[in-house]
Amino acid sequence: MNSKNLKPGKYYEKHNIPPVGTHNTIPPFSTKMKSGVEVDIDVIRIIGQQAGPTLYVGGGIHGDEINGVEAILRLQDQIDFNDVKGELILVPVQNPAGYVFRSRSNPYDPIDPDWVHPGSPTGAYSKRMKYILNTLASEADCVIDMHTAGRGGSNNPMAYTPPEIGNGAGKRSLELSIAFGGDRIIQGDNEEDYGWPVQLAMPFVAVREGRAGIYPEAGQGGSGLPEEEYVEYFITGVLNVMKAMGMLDGEIVDQGERVVVDPLEDGTKTVRTVNGGIFNPVVDNGDSVKKGQLLAEVHSIPKGIEEIKAPIDGLVIFIRTYGPIEEGGRLISISPP
Repeated sequence: MNSKNLKPGKYYEKHNIPPVGTHNTIPPFSTKMKSGVEVDIDVIRIIGQQAGPTLYVGGGIHGDEINGVEAILRLQDQIDFNDVKGELILVPVQNPAGYVFRSRSNPYDPIDPDWVHPGSPTGAYSKRMKYILNTLASEADCVIDMHTAGRGGSNNPMAYTPPEIGNGAGKRSLELSIAFGGDRIIQGDNEEDYGWPVQLAMPFVAVREGRAGIYPEAGQGGSGLPEEEYVEYFITGVLNVMKAMGMLDGEIVDQGERVVVDPLEDGTKTVRTVNGGIFNPVVDNGDSVKKGQLLAEVHSIPKGIEEIKAPIDGLVIFIRTYGPIEEGGRLISISPP
């Protein structure tokens, strides 16, 4: 769809991914299987009454991360095109096959979709999916891709921000990330500083191309229902970015501490259990804790109760959401004040 020819209003479009399954690493580990399901990527375009920038907002790139999906579905109802300057491209479920199976990836070519770039109009499901998404995102002045923690954990509101590489896009991304909000705004000096292959994620690609990008996270992967606190964080964040970009009138609503940290120097401490057992937390995401404070207990047989205490003063930015825990498993992460 060529949005340049569209009048102001709200439009819906579908981008089809045919049943093009390739291989399977999910039991029974078959080398031959039926083709994957046919799915559509649904897109909502909101064309404003006045000219202005374009913002892309996506959710559900990992199919079991639903807070961003719910936030976008609410946003498309809340935003009146008469109030918008520019264009808003909303993609509630970027990975529809993963979403159908409540899976991080999908069972037909189970590759983390964040690690696929640039994609292709032919070939495996994930390549076709990322080709469609990257084509849509290439229209935008800023790309927001909303996430939660992976399954079994929950992240306190934070925003990964691409580094400044000399084109001004990283600096602009930081400004917009601070407007979006969150307790921690994470920006490194280089893409290698983040500890995972950020160079393939859509907001980081956008910055290399001279556009802005934000990668916010809030809540838990695999949640059965949307988590209201984190859905509202995403909604407020997107509206804040639209205001900061001049797409909406109004004041930016401050949310979170918005502390900017370097991923190599932020001093975050991750607490792990010695014993395996059942994890019983007594704190939650976003709690401020003191060094030596009881954070949780791990109950195991025959070793009994292991008390988990805070190694530093700080803010809980990650907490495990599964009770069963293996020896040495990650329980809680604390970011210093």
